[in-house]
Amino acid sequence: MIFDCHQSIKKILEFNHAPVGQDSQLNVAWGVDKNFMFGAAISMTSVLQHNSDLNIHFHLLTDYFDDDYQQKVITLAKQFSTNISIYIINAEGLKVLPCGNAWSHATYFRFIAFEYLSEKIDELLYIDADVVCKGSLIELTKIQFDDRVAAVIQDVEESRSYAAERLNIPEFNDEYFNAGVIYANLREWKKQEFFSKAFSILLDKNNKFAFLDQDVLNIMFRGKTIFLPRIYDAIYGIKQELKSKNLSSYKEYITEDTILIHYIGVTKPWNSWANYPSAQYFVDAWKASPWADVPLLPARTPKQYKKKSRHERLQGKYISSILSYIGYLKEKVKGK
Repeated sequence: MIFDCHQSIKKILEFNHAPVGQDSQLNVAWGVDKNFMFGAAISMTSVLQHNSDLNIHFHLLTDYFDDDYQQKVITLAKQFSTNISIYIINAEGLKVLPCGNAWSHATYFRFIAFEYLSEKIDELLYIDADVVCKGSLIELTKIQFDDRVAAVIQDVEESRSYAAERLNIPEFNDEYFNAGVIYANLREWKKQEFFSKAFSILLDKNNKFAFLDQDVLNIMFRGKTIFLPRIYDAIYGIKQELKSKNLSSYKEYITEDTILIHYIGVTKPWNSWANYPSAQYFVDAWKASPWADVPLLPARTPKQYKKKSRHERLQGKYISSILSYIGYLKEKVKGK
């Protein structure tokens, strides 16, 4: 085995503020690098806001952690009387695995979460940092897995057909799922030794994956999942605002029944230029969190500067739009 799950966890910090003797009804995890820490914090807050009737234990896996974040996590745990565990990861061993411009090696933290926590708990809701909760998760706790390995949500039609074609698996036209929300049966994960299987598939040079861990999970889990309705993974890209120019069109994707919103794409709701009604669910949780004094994040990469410029033009901020485009050109030159 190339990667030792236990050795990769350098330190575990526990912030336990749930009433003593209270058993966890739901375990929820995120795996992030420095760039997604803010998003994970607000995602966590959104879950707490809408699930006060559930005893939840949070698990955050990260390779970056500072004192300020720690203080805010303590405040959050106290504010909502919950338990939060932080796992500081040494990601060096993961660098043998493929990665791309869109994903860092932190995308594989979900594998560590499943493997490490399978020794402690039976079921785990794993969600990406760009997922915001706006409803109750209690129905998930009633799922009977039997021998199924996970409860998942279909990816959008375009992604499903693309996966079916490039992976040469026709069933993926219907059954390819999005890895942004996975309710995993960790007993089956451990029993079927998926951790080592995932590494074997990823290290096989003959495999060319477009979506890395998501492709691998789909291949390993094929025929072993329960499919949940779209309300548990309402996929929405803020780039839609640039296409429709109608600021209420997001309601076609994010409905009253939606429980988890998944903000895909370059522009995230925590970006300073994402000031649209569609991002309000993130803003509400942000304002209710200990991170309320942390400003929304500026552009950092060429892609972000370019998107920021386009959004600012739509918003009528023409000078800002020009300055952001100049920022894009500068960052592009730097990257060469």
